[in-house]
Amino acid sequence: MNQDPVDGVGILLAAGRSVRMQGRDKRWLPVGKVPMALRVAQAFAAVPFGRRLAVVRPDDTALVQEFARSGFESLINPDPDRGRCSSLACAWSALSEAAPVMVSVADLPELTAGLLQDLWRRFGEMDPEAILIPRYQGQWGHPRCLGRPHVAALMAHGGRESVPVYLAKNPQVIQFWDVKDPAVVRDVDTPDVYDALCRRQPNA
Repeated sequence: MNQDPVDGVGILLAAGRSVRMQGRDKRWLPVGKVPMALRVAQAFAAVPFGRRLAVVRPDDTALVQEFARSGFESLINPDPDRGRCSSLACAWSALSEAAPVMVSVADLPELTAGLLQDLWRRFGEMDPEAILIPRYQGQWGHPRCLGRPHVAALMAHGGRESVPVYLAKNPQVIQFWDVKDPAVVRDVDTPDVYDALCRRQPNA
């Protein structure tokens, strides 16, 4: 194994405004009997990270309490309307030094513990300078795993550079893991997508 995944950090970005969900906060929408964001957090909890960080909004007291039950430290994004870069800046600032990370958004409720464990295990066996991205039928998915040098570079930018921009500048270090599970690309962004999810998993 080329890097110790136990030293790594799981980062869950959960400060979004659900702007396309017609007034509903998708983080709290039930998937089966579990709110969407907590379902993703529970899958993350099964991975042997050294730390788990969740980035939330200033008014997310209840969510902070729920995330804590899955072993997450919550970080407050004071200005979540600035977008995902601002949430990543919060995460980077919480690290005393660069570490391998797995980063995901909180609206991928079909991610399973087993899938994330396999992704993190595979990442731990790779070159420490690699970036690992799951891919389903050619479509890039989430979570994304970044080795220590890339985290250090992003930390140096202080959140001013997004992960997609960084990936576009460094395509040579990207490795893909082709999966048969569409969960890695099934983010819930609209009411129609959520309704389809509920039809697929009525008792999940």
